[in-house]
Amino acid sequence: MKVRANGIAINYEMTGEGDCLVLVHGAGDNLRMWYAQTPVFSREYRVLTYDVRGFGETECPESEVDMPLLAADLCELLRALGIESAFVLGYSMGGRIALQLALDEPPMVRALIMANSAIALGPPPAGAQERRQALIAALERGDLETVSEQMTAMSFSPGLKERDPALFERYKKVKLANDPRCFARVWKAMVQTQPPDLSRLSRPVLLVAGERDAFAPLESMRRTQAAMPGSRLEVLPAGHAAALEAPEQFNRIVLDFLADVRRKESA
Repeated sequence: MKVRANGIAINYEMTGEGDCLVLVHGAGDNLRMWYAQTPVFSREYRVLTYDVRGFGETECPESEVDMPLLAADLCELLRALGIESAFVLGYSMGGRIALQLALDEPPMVRALIMANSAIALGPPPAGAQERRQALIAALERGDLETVSEQMTAMSFSPGLKERDPALFERYKKVKLANDPRCFARVWKAMVQTQPPDLSRLSRPVLLVAGERDAFAPLESMRRTQAAMPGSRLEVLPAGHAAALEAPEQFNRIVLDFLADVRRKESA
């Protein structure tokens, strides 16, 4: 389904009933990536998934993109759907969007979950900038196949393609369902010149990390947690896409955290 919000047509899906839980995908993904979460979470929550500007079937006009704009898209999507507040789970880039929303519109976010999403509080991993520039160049040439293959490989623990080719190919197909040039424009906007003021966070926060995460290394996740007083960090035996590589553990951690937040709200 599509709804007009913040000046663009945003593609979204809603499943289940109850308190709203928003799932925000990562760079190079779209709402299809949540296939291992939506069926489980929708047993207890009204689950909202959507395509971030520039991905899937959501519009991406020729205009400057930055993190506040992507957070404003989500804010206006929630308003268009009549949702006053929600639990927000963001993966990778989606974690940054969810964080920005929590900072810009605190009443909208009942609790924040950042999955495999770190804030740049230290030097980037060795070679990260070079890899990023090479992938953006490939996207600008329209070579989505190469970028999807490389990003999928880096999203999982080493050797997963050989151990579980079906999982690898399913996630790769998610990435192939995007416009490469829109992807390139949004990815350029991901450059973080200054860390956000995390002291303004006023909601419960859960961080989920992967032991073998190549994009958001565990050390970076630990630094992020240290900058968020009161936040929790859970570590899974997985790479960057922990929600897909270790779905049962990931889902249980998220549901337990949300149940704890709701108990405290009602106390």
